[in-house]
Amino acid sequence: MTEIDFALSQESDTDKIELVGTVLWNKSHAIGHFTKLSEAEQTFVLIDIFESEINRNGLFGFFYNSSGEYAHEVLQAFQTINAFETAEIINKSIRAFKVLPIPKDILLRRKFIFESKDQLTKKWSQLDDLLIASKEDIITLLIPYIAAHKTDFEY
Repeated sequence: MTEIDFALSQESDTDKIELVGTVLWNKSHAIGHFTKLSEAEQTFVLIDIFESEINRNGLFGFFYNSSGEYAHEVLQAFQTINAFETAEIINKSIRAFKVLPIPKDILLRRKFIFESKDQLTKKWSQLDDLLIASKEDIITLLIPYIAAHKTDFEY
């Protein structure tokens, strides 16, 4: 039994996701960076990065911190798992930037954030509220995605 099979065999959906996350983060550390993972694995990790940042610091923190480097990839990841409600909120948060695509360079991205801080903070706060109110269950969407791409999740 592979580690992914073991993870998917857990009773709790939360346990399944946490174990898959542990496997993938361990794998990414072993190979040097999560961008060296398979496309399916990267999709999972990008969603994990977004969810972690949102739960700590909201959209402002997501864009302000190094995670903001992957804003467009995060949008694609949510679209890939059919989380279209969340993807639309992320798309709106990206479109709030006055410069697109959002800069990968953290200092340049922060410069643009501070130039429009009041406007961005207000917009992102509204979008944070929409994320909180969303009934879209990301875990329920991720599990069948992982199962369908299980061979891409081997360690």
